[in-house]
Amino acid sequence: MLEVCVKKRLEGFYLNVQFFSKNKSVALFAPSGSGKSLTLQAIAGLLKPDEGRIRVIDRVFFDSNEKIFLPPQKRKVGYLFQDYALFPHMTVWENVSYGCRDKKRVEEVLEMFEIQDIKNRFPGEISGGQRQRVALARALAFEPEILLLDEPFSALHKSLKLELYERLRRILNEFSIPMVLVTHDFDEVVQLTDYVVIMEKGKVRQEGNPKKVLFNPIDEKVAKLLGHRSFLSGKVVSVKKDWVKVRLKDRKGQLLEAKNFPEDLKEGEDVFVSILPFAVALNPLEDSVKVSAVIKDIMKEKDRNVVVLDLGSDVVLHLPFSLSPNFIIEKGEETDFYLSSSCISVFRRRYEKES
Repeated sequence: MLEVCVKKRLEGFYLNVQFFSKNKSVALFAPSGSGKSLTLQAIAGLLKPDEGRIRVIDRVFFDSNEKIFLPPQKRKVGYLFQDYALFPHMTVWENVSYGCRDKKRVEEVLEMFEIQDIKNRFPGEISGGQRQRVALARALAFEPEILLLDEPFSALHKSLKLELYERLRRILNEFSIPMVLVTHDFDEVVQLTDYVVIMEKGKVRQEGNPKKVLFNPIDEKVAKLLGHRSFLSGKVVSVKKDWVKVRLKDRKGQLLEAKNFPEDLKEGEDVFVSILPFAVALNPLEDSVKVSAVIKDIMKEKDRNVVVLDLGSDVVLHLPFSLSPNFIIEKGEETDFYLSSSCISVFRRRYEKES
């Protein structure tokens, strides 16, 4: 369990973050300059808030009302910095054992991360991926109560990232260590965490299960941050328990049915509709909806066609080459597409008011 309430006024920036999660793995997701790393520093004890409360499981790290502020060395926090912060003059063994006197434990984490063969080398003599594993091993060697990761995968290529994701998931499950991950890559959020806190300008904009948040952004601003790219104007014509119907403001006034929408949405509201790129249905199933649109552009990528449709605004769809026999498409032609209503999101046409 993680409880964070942090208020800290800095020069030109005010951090005012509050969230609570019972999940073991939490992501702080936001663009640069939003206060993600400052929040991580507050949890670690490297930044003392002006007021608030920080609790990890059953230990209170900070409470301004109770005058509690545990120094970093008493928090048992494993912290992995973006640049890894390895000591260049120390060997891999010396880096991993720094702060851990249990030689057996050091050997265990070296083996866990498969770096025992390079334990006598220096950081400058090993690859970037190996340095990353060394830094993770060091963070876990003294058996921390929580692991804090500050964008540790940003400099790695995709195949190495996927390998480290799997390794980290396995280790966290094995040792049942809670984790807070700072990232601006939502793929990392989905791969590694159970709960996401979306931040902007020092505040929490939205939080919850990553997949639920992805399909149910609170507004256009959060939707863009999450990777939504196609925004259509429409008006709600019908709201049921599991779906909503929206009439688009395109030239045909087409109806779209969506399964992702705010619970308190009402008929007659002006909304945005976001169609995710992977919304194309393999077959016209029960939960799909047909739309007709002119194809504005077709771009070939490695394993798919990227198609731009005109539905009042541009809509980008990804068509895998495996679907090519079912789709004969030409630029400038009007074509029918079946879209999965589970991949269509509806949200209000406004930003949240800033307090």
